[in-house]
Amino acid sequence: MDLSLLLDPAILSELVFQGLVRGAMYALMGVGLALIFGILGIVNFAQGELFMLGTYAMFFCVSVLGLPFVVGVAAAAALLFLVGALIERGLIEPLRRRSGRNWLIDSFVLTIGLMVVLQNLALLAFGSTRRGVATLLPGSFDIGPVTITYERLMILLVATALVLALGAFVKFTPLGKAIRATAQHPEAAQTLGIDTPRIYTISFGIGAALAGAAGALLISIFPAFPTVGYQPSLKAFAVVILGGLGNVVGAIAGGILLGIVEAYAIFFLSAGWQNVLTPIVIILVLILRPQGLFTRQGERP
Repeated sequence: MDLSLLLDPAILSELVFQGLVRGAMYALMGVGLALIFGILGIVNFAQGELFMLGTYAMFFCVSVLGLPFVVGVAAAAALLFLVGALIERGLIEPLRRRSGRNWLIDSFVLTIGLMVVLQNLALLAFGSTRRGVATLLPGSFDIGPVTITYERLMILLVATALVLALGAFVKFTPLGKAIRATAQHPEAAQTLGIDTPRIYTISFGIGAALAGAAGALLISIFPAFPTVGYQPSLKAFAVVILGGLGNVVGAIAGGILLGIVEAYAIFFLSAGWQNVLTPIVIILVLILRPQGLFTRQGERP
């Protein structure tokens, strides 16, 4: 490896941009997973399957109906919000009511079972054929020595806009403040009149909607097929571990960090090494800083 390449402005700019695009994708998945864990305390192993449903929704909107990609992203997010809300209200909420103290352990088994069910339903409904879109937005432009495709720029901008919109929603709206209160202390929030079961349903729906939007945005990279969510879900869990379980801001930072690390790994080593470095980084974080890189010891996310 030629270390002088590290100082080349063109290469540095290209790698930073590619890393930001990857990081935005990973952050979008990780934020949904972190939100669900932060509010409900559930590790949703079916998050990748929600991503998969988003890819199918996008394919149907763009390739079958011929709608603009913006409509496809919005439709995927809306559909997955509904699916997530139904999952929480129909499966998780009864489990929380009936299982007592052990309901969190039971929820792990539930989401693993849901993962298998959704994969097989997709296989029965759509078969194993991969259905993708060549590109959502053709064309590219140059900024100095860096070539930027319109599609990658769109992914970066839309993912960033969704994450910022979520942050503004949680911070400034009454419903968002209720979500924050429920995350910090569910019993106290309920005492103050907050309908915590409704908050749980909405929060799970938002987490599912983010996974669906990620699947829609990335259909040209991850075409729709029943097990497409496996790799994105691994990245999402990596982001959440890096940022700290339940830490939404940490998930954003973790996604960007992971994206840049992978961009450098692909360039300086070879394609495929990013899938080796990611678990190594995660193992080191779990050993040296198990609370995550962006969460202080004992801090409530």
